[in-house]
Amino acid sequence: MMLIPVVAILVADPRAPDFPEQVPGLMEACLADAVATNSVTETDDSHKYICGGDAAARLWAFLERAKIKSYEQDTPDEGRWLGRDFPLGACFKQIRRADGTAGGKGLSCTIWVPRPAVGTADKS
Repeated sequence: MMLIPVVAILVADPRAPDFPEQVPGLMEACLADAVATNSVTETDDSHKYICGGDAAARLWAFLERAKIKSYEQDTPDEGRWLGRDFPLGACFKQIRRADGTAGGKGLSCTIWVPRPAVGTADKS
């Protein structure tokens, strides 16, 4: 009977949902990490959540597997970074330090949650 082994394989290794169905769960883990590490700030128009560690690594790996096109950014103080965007955010991986040496373990993801700009809140 071949049916039992096939069913066992399907149950033991369920196929991960396709893009973008995994994004909400990955973003939730990133938001939780940012809150836990007190990495939440405000910009003029958003709340900025920055996660690192396992949450960022899983989100980066997912974006890579989904073949999200990357781009490079140079920052004078922090070197060269590879970035990948997703809805409401982006992940950044250091590929070269400012001194020209190979990138370190720098990996973070940022989620921007929009907020009303100061003075523009609905007063009704």
